[in-house]
Amino acid sequence: MPNKKAQAAVELIIVMGFLIFFFIIFIGAIQARMQEKTEEKKTILIKDIVKTVQEEIDLAVQSSDGYERQFEIPEKIINDEYAISTFEGIVYLNTIDQKYAIAGNIKNITGTISKGTNTITKQNGIVNLN
Repeated sequence: MPNKKAQAAVELIIVMGFLIFFFIIFIGAIQARMQEKTEEKKTILIKDIVKTVQEEIDLAVQSSDGYERQFEIPEKIINDEYAISTFEGIVYLNTIDQKYAIAGNIKNITGTISKGTNTITKQNGIVNLN
């Protein structure tokens, strides 16, 4: 009789071990998928920020003198710090961890872009940012 109880206990431990193993694999797969979705979302947000800057500058260039508009650039991208700058016809955005970077063409402007509220104006045919 004692052998049957011991065998049942060992079988229970083996079954529980397999269940825990498959549960860990399942959770790992879900975590990997969530990480992938977060990375995709971050890439989309980065592209959207650069596109917003490009569109705001293009709109100002095409507008007549006296144009003024404010637009927002987020402080963080999904809780990650980043840097954004404009120079020589390019807007450049990169994350502080250097995992993401994107550049886009823009018209030549004076001034620089910053996170938060930006003001873009056009006076005497010159587009000024901040």
